[in-house]
Amino acid sequence: MEKELFETACRHFDHEEYFEAHEVWEEIWNDAYGPRRYFLQGLIQAAVALHHARNQNWAGTRKLLASAMDYLERGRSEAPEIDIDLMKDKIVDFEIAVQQTLAGQEILLPFYKLPRK
Repeated sequence: MEKELFETACRHFDHEEYFEAHEVWEEIWNDAYGPRRYFLQGLIQAAVALHHARNQNWAGTRKLLASAMDYLERGRSEAPEIDIDLMKDKIVDFEIAVQQTLAGQEILLPFYKLPRK
């Protein structure tokens, strides 16, 4: 059951349905523990950060991007589906783009798909 839910959430994320991805991952997160729970929390926070970015809630975006990085690192040992290093690189690239946007530059935010293993 978890595998199917996880894949459903990944599809939502990759189709830029970030709120929906967060909702499905949260179902799995509720029953998870240890590093797996941290990993899922990182994915949830990354999804909500991108949802906030769509709504130009920059403070929420930046706060959740930062905490997603920490949770993904803490859950690295239980993250067989996602390339954590590449995911963190994508989060950093997104944060840089948000900073450029806040500085008045007109750029497209680099929304991304999950880097799968």
